[in-house]
Amino acid sequence: MSRPFVTPALKRGTLTLCLGGAGGFAFFMLNLPLPWILGSLAASTLATQVSNFEPKLPASWRSYAMAAIGTMLGTGFTPDVLRQSGSWAVSLLTMTILSTLFFFIAYAAFRRWSDMNRGTAFFSAMPGGLSVVSLLAEDYDVQVNRVVLCHSARIIVLLVSAPIVIKLISGIDLADANQALFHGAEEFDLLKQGLLAGAAILSWALAKRVGFPSAMLLIPLVTSAVLHATGLVTVHVSPVFSILAQIIIGSSVGARFLGYTFRQILRDGWLAALVGGVLAIGSLVGAMLITPFTQAETPALFLSYLPGGAPELGIVALALMIDPAMVAAHHVVRVFLIVGALPVFARRLRDTKS
Repeated sequence: MSRPFVTPALKRGTLTLCLGGAGGFAFFMLNLPLPWILGSLAASTLATQVSNFEPKLPASWRSYAMAAIGTMLGTGFTPDVLRQSGSWAVSLLTMTILSTLFFFIAYAAFRRWSDMNRGTAFFSAMPGGLSVVSLLAEDYDVQVNRVVLCHSARIIVLLVSAPIVIKLISGIDLADANQALFHGAEEFDLLKQGLLAGAAILSWALAKRVGFPSAMLLIPLVTSAVLHATGLVTVHVSPVFSILAQIIIGSSVGARFLGYTFRQILRDGWLAALVGGVLAIGSLVGAMLITPFTQAETPALFLSYLPGGAPELGIVALALMIDPAMVAAHHVVRVFLIVGALPVFARRLRDTKS
């Protein structure tokens, strides 16, 4: 018997995407900041709580979005940016110190004001890298659903607060940023656009074979960065794909609240949101203190230090056109630090309990 072309998963994914797109369009028409991310996130989250519809996107769709975001972030690594990258050393060191400090603050808060065990609090306190954290958490005595909820609540706070803070400290007109995506489109070059698209597809195929959780973002990012840094390709990803990637990311974050009652969300969500707010303030203070010692602007440093996911904050940098290459580099380094350190300390935590 042949498999139906339109499966239930495909139907639900399409409806979720349409719901997210409608939310993004509504936010865009209202001239709200980051409309395509926050609008789709709001629509998807609301649907999990007030309707019988269960929003969910096929896992492959998020992988397509991750590959697109990685490719878009890689376009920022121009030869000029690479020449400036040597000045990122101080900022990267600051990010590492802040990330460590943020972890201890979050861990202490979860242990003090929630009933989480040490393992759950440990994984919930990690500064970003949800895909890595949730994958590794399954091998330990951890309530993975609470870990995902805490990371999701924190990401939402960071996504909402980031444009507000950036407007306050830089005066960037977020309404103009919303419209800028549709203006000044570069001339279509079939050869270069085709080369970039081919590289993205090959990177996606390679990433599928790699066991590393963030490979779907990192491999396309590195491939695109090499193409742009060497000058082989100078074109950018179409705004249509940028918007679609933002809707997929926003909808997928909101859909994580599926299966949670409002009471369950409140149980951990309020604390995770509060921790996210405190860490956002810490990121801003760190950015303002370190700005005089780097060539980077405070908004770019602020986005680089926020303890959220690389795809989510990378797309914020792209949407607001705030040094995406630098922001991406900082979050990629953080992912590698988490991947390297998390198993070691988690193993020690498990040994201590045994």
